[in-house]
Amino acid sequence: MVDGDFLQIKLLVREMIEGKIQINKPLVITSSDRTNTEELSFLSHILKYNNVKKNTMLIFLNEVLEIFNNQIIKLMRNSNIQNYIDNVKLEWDDSSDILFKDIFTEEQVKSMENIMENINELCRGFKEINTSVESNNVTDLVEEDDLVDRMDTFVGLISEFNENIGEITSELDRFEENLNELNSCVLLDLSMKNKRLYLEFNDMTDDKNIPENIQNIFLNYLLILNLLKKQIIYYKKTIKKVEEISGNMEKHTVSTKKVVKCHDKLFMSQEQERGIESYLDKLII
Repeated sequence: MVDGDFLQIKLLVREMIEGKIQINKPLVITSSDRTNTEELSFLSHILKYNNVKKNTMLIFLNEVLEIFNNQIIKLMRNSNIQNYIDNVKLEWDDSSDILFKDIFTEEQVKSMENIMENINELCRGFKEINTSVESNNVTDLVEEDDLVDRMDTFVGLISEFNENIGEITSELDRFEENLNELNSCVLLDLSMKNKRLYLEFNDMTDDKNIPENIQNIFLNYLLILNLLKKQIIYYKKTIKKVEEISGNMEKHTVSTKKVVKCHDKLFMSQEQERGIESYLDKLII
């Protein structure tokens, strides 16, 4: 395949929200000379040809959801479409909004993007500290104190990092909870209702304002929500693993610092006092 054979991302999104394609079906890509074809899933197409990475997939889905919401809101301004949707909602005894409008802010998405970048930086810092210890570069008190200061800074960075992770996890939990509350049954029902049913319900012979493949629009919307939920789960699993890694690095660094300063009686005494204070604080709580 050569450049130009695939769907550009703007065209892909437009055809998706207009129901011209179903994203649960393979996308067929034909070479410019018509000699080769390639079938790709929607996600494979996005990842292979549209410069979307796994760690930036949330950004793409978040933006698509916002565009999708605006498109469906425009459709529902058509009274015939809105009347039919209301009828389907009545059948399900559900008057809630069919759209999921809890969009991540740009700041929230940026914070999630930075997760892996920050953990990579921490890993580099962790490696540098351990290299200094293992290579026996600590030959005098000045170098020793400098190394301990670097360890303290590193542990502080991990604590700050874990605080940020806590905030992100809370946002992801809230987002997932809200997503679970959406009645997907109504959307699934609408994804099986073609244009003819809208016309019959409204006793009309023709309406050019109802898309020919309106059922695909709701199907694609439902599938995007499903992909979004899957991406949330991926991020939560990643964060859990990152917390485990950062926790292990913190414990190892604190332990190594004690080894480096084991000959310093004042330091060891202060460490013991801090340990007792921490234990008493936990008892009070």
